[in-house]
Amino acid sequence: MPVDVCVVGGGVAGLAVAARLAEAGLTVTVLEAAQQVGGRARDERIDGFVLSDGGHLLHTTWSALRQLVSPAGLALGGFAPGVRICAGGRRIRFGAAPTRPQQTFSALRMPIGTTTDKARLSKLLYRLATSAPERALAGAEHSAGDSFAVRGYSAELVDQFLRPYLAGLAADEDLATSVRGADWLLRLLVRGRFAVAGAGIGVVARELAARLPEGTVRLGTRVHTVRADRVVGDAGEIRARAVVVAAGPYSAVELLPGLHEPRMRSVTTLWHVADEAEIPAEPDRAASVLVDAEPGSPVARTMVVSRAAPTLAPPGRALVATTVYGEDGKELGALDRTVLERLADLHGPAARRWETLDIRHVEHGVVTMPSPHNFARPVRLINGLYVCGDHRDLPNIEGALQSARRAANAVLEDLRTRP
Repeated sequence: MPVDVCVVGGGVAGLAVAARLAEAGLTVTVLEAAQQVGGRARDERIDGFVLSDGGHLLHTTWSALRQLVSPAGLALGGFAPGVRICAGGRRIRFGAAPTRPQQTFSALRMPIGTTTDKARLSKLLYRLATSAPERALAGAEHSAGDSFAVRGYSAELVDQFLRPYLAGLAADEDLATSVRGADWLLRLLVRGRFAVAGAGIGVVARELAARLPEGTVRLGTRVHTVRADRVVGDAGEIRARAVVVAAGPYSAVELLPGLHEPRMRSVTTLWHVADEAEIPAEPDRAASVLVDAEPGSPVARTMVVSRAAPTLAPPGRALVATTVYGEDGKELGALDRTVLERLADLHGPAARRWETLDIRHVEHGVVTMPSPHNFARPVRLINGLYVCGDHRDLPNIEGALQSARRAANAVLEDLRTRP
């Protein structure tokens, strides 16, 4: 029997578009090549610890995430406002309290940059904090490096704060990121908090899959060809009134030749465990996202995730997630030793003795945002053929969910007008 919609890909975007279409009364089939749903947002429980692929960092202001996943299920654990930039033995916090954007003027007291830097940065952060997130994505298009020069920021401010922040959050140490994406990331410092899912990042896919009728998702089913009215793969030919390609970015390009091919970087997440008492407390007694600004360090960011979400580790134990970008995954043991040496500076000397619970390498883990970058690429290719994912929107789970909503709306709009 033909279906109304066939969705290719059982990641976050594919499950989100399928759930919305099924709830609108359409018959939907989801084809997923892997043996489990979730795509790049999966987790695993090992010895009472919950580990995820990609070291996903969420945020409390993400509306699509909060609308699609129940608060109880997601169990967001928030870090202290902003981030701490670490270099030369110093830890400097950037960011304001989530409900007090006027604290952005605390940038005037930061020990980095000139007086002019501080005034200009405070003004920018206040504007971003008091406006809608869409405004940050609607400005002129330049690379972050060019824009920072035009804004008159000193080399000290760029190299000791802006560059490591973009390297830690967007895998961009060259400042090639679109300044609109950079401003959107800066807004996250002064509105809401960075967070992790207390139930593991896989809860997003699990909750979305639970909203689908039984039998909707077919696992272990690879797709070879897509058309506007059919899909051909391991399951044979499936006819549909509409087809949505929600596979990973590179798989989507293979299925849809001519589709914009995003630039991606590898993500390696090193998971270490220790006794809670071995890790010194933060100055403000709250867990922080530590962004490493030390030249030559492989670490992009590191977090004691169990302090933000205690359910991720057994009582009395600490779980630390450290993110590294751009590795080829061939010498993970050597990388681990180098990282532990650096973590001894960031988390205390005891880090050299920490147990390495797992190292997870994702070759195509994160979509980058080089300028010029389109943060709302079309999801309708032709009537009957659609595409969604974090390569069509913001390059994170929030973007995947937003693109899925746009794709589902396009499908519903077209099917209502087609016989």
